[in-house]
Amino acid sequence: MPLDCPVILASNHPNAFLDSIVMTSCAGRPLFYTARGDFFKSKIASTLLYYIQILPVFRIEEGKENLHKNEETFSYCIDILKENGAVSIFSEGFSENKWELRPLRKGTARLAFEAWNNPEVSDKLRIVPVIIHYSSWLKMFPRVYVEFLENIEKKSFTSWEEPGIFNKQFNEKLKDILSRKCIAVDENSDAATQNKIIGFLLKNATKGATTAKKLQDKYLLPGSEIFKVNYKALSEFLTRGNINYDSKSGTSIGTILLLLPTCLLFIVAWIYNFIPYLLSKFIAWIITKGNDFHDSLMYCSLMLLYPIYLVILFYFSVHYSSLWTGIENLVIALISAHFYESSKRTTWSFWKRKKLIIVRQMFSRLFETNNG
Repeated sequence: MPLDCPVILASNHPNAFLDSIVMTSCAGRPLFYTARGDFFKSKIASTLLYYIQILPVFRIEEGKENLHKNEETFSYCIDILKENGAVSIFSEGFSENKWELRPLRKGTARLAFEAWNNPEVSDKLRIVPVIIHYSSWLKMFPRVYVEFLENIEKKSFTSWEEPGIFNKQFNEKLKDILSRKCIAVDENSDAATQNKIIGFLLKNATKGATTAKKLQDKYLLPGSEIFKVNYKALSEFLTRGNINYDSKSGTSIGTILLLLPTCLLFIVAWIYNFIPYLLSKFIAWIITKGNDFHDSLMYCSLMLLYPIYLVILFYFSVHYSSLWTGIENLVIALISAHFYESSKRTTWSFWKRKKLIIVRQMFSRLFETNNG
């Protein structure tokens, strides 16, 4: 990820809400983003989005009469690049909770074409393809993978006379780079089974994205029927056993003694934080019915409701007890919430440790070269 030159980040877009936050956290430099033009209809929303460095891009879906407004946005982006800034574009043009790469729109190619033809930007500009993967979308605390890939430079292209030809060549190159890292799913062959395996690996494997892609590429090979039978058997075993975590745990006295405070932390975290969590989950489900904006709405709800919940918790603690009780409850709620996921992983992995031994053996068989 270059830090001292103009950059356009070209990323996939699996999560409508978290992608921008994740990119900002990992890029190591300030970023400007583009978003769907219909988000800017309200003057209040438009002012807020501009303030947090999000710019409108109007698609044909938002009406042909709005497409001319993109000239202003692209001009603004060129000015950012002239100052060695960074602009992030989600090249698929829309968000969908899927691991596979969707068809690329021409927005990234068009901005690259204009920037490379601008004498103040030209050869300095780097296009940085980015892949983002999440272990899940409908559950809290997903494991997130972000990878900045091989940069694309101006010298990679020779056709500059016709923008249409350039756009096609650019998208082909960008698609080739992103596809090498994107996890593909065969939608015509029991997608639920594949999603279970992929999600488990992304959640638990040391190099989850690499491991999941390697296994999925093997699944997609023709003539791998034996492999697919074993693959489906593993997915069914994970589903029947409700196995979502894998953390190695022994049965020694030391391990059991360490498990006791971990279990206690898990229980305390649930007791202190289940009200805002379940309320946010209920709101998100009622409004979205589990669609691609479910997690976005849930995180937004938590961001709004959790501080309110903490204020109420503090108020009643002070009112019915003392100031110190209020402070103690705030500290316990926050600390236990922070360690909730790790304590849950450790606790569930211990209780399912015998089944996890079988799971690891089944995964090992899938990775054997002669297995299908």
